[in-house]
Amino acid sequence: MKKFNRRFFLKSLINISLFSLIPFKLKAFSLLEENCETTSDIQGPFYIENPPNISILTPPEITSNFLFITGTVYAKDCKTPIPNALVDIWHANKGIYDEKSNTYLNSDYKNDFYRGKVFTDSNGNYAFQTILPGKYLNGIIYRPSHIHYKSSYLNQNEITTQLYFEGDTSIETDPWASDPIAINRIVPLEEDAENNLHAIFDIFLDVNPEEIENTDLKENKIIESIYPNPINSNTIIHLNNTNITIDICDINGKIICKKENVENNIKITNLFKNRLPKGIYVLRAFKNNKAIDAKRFIITK
Repeated sequence: MKKFNRRFFLKSLINISLFSLIPFKLKAFSLLEENCETTSDIQGPFYIENPPNISILTPPEITSNFLFITGTVYAKDCKTPIPNALVDIWHANKGIYDEKSNTYLNSDYKNDFYRGKVFTDSNGNYAFQTILPGKYLNGIIYRPSHIHYKSSYLNQNEITTQLYFEGDTSIETDPWASDPIAINRIVPLEEDAENNLHAIFDIFLDVNPEEIENTDLKENKIIESIYPNPINSNTIIHLNNTNITIDICDINGKIICKKENVENNIKITNLFKNRLPKGIYVLRAFKNNKAIDAKRFIITK
């Protein structure tokens, strides 16, 4: 079996040609003009400030069955990506938050796992590698598998929250995961050909677009939005360019369909003749045979 180069893979996620093959679910909201700000959740007792700046949260002895999480950090308008935003993550493994102690009080960062921080790239994207978190008892009830997030931009507008996963049988009895405000933080998991799991979590901060530095992203941003997403028969792909080539890939990078000379705005259903199965897909944009931009979309029914 070919050895899996974990560090190369994570580095490649931030490269547009490979990042485009990592699936993700855009947060569902009814109208772009509505408030899409990510809702908060409890921080819990196991947070430590100044975590290591790493994107691989797993120890070296774990060589398979990874969980890759990707997403984009957006401003409060729900569509402007935020570069250089902080994404701080931590979670339990087998019900314990630290390999050496259950409290992190005497942690050595060099040996800590399942915690770290990453910064978004110039298009607001982030990615990290871990494993599916284990559950632990909260009194007599198990907490569902979850990942803690603390995100901010320029040390302001910080949001602390938690990410949960669809199909987890402990969600219904958990007071935080079952709260209606957590609905857009319960995301689907998709499995690839190598038995790795993939999930998406987009973060929407209470930041005005005009407050974002370095917002000139047009050179590498052709696909402005796919909305509504999850898609329906009225979903429009909004482009900032004309006469480009579009293709759609599945989770493993297999090209499903391709269309050339696409104009500024097109219905997404016009790109494929037959209805696609439920799942997560990648829409890529090409100019002069070079992949320039990519966004992910989801079909839920």
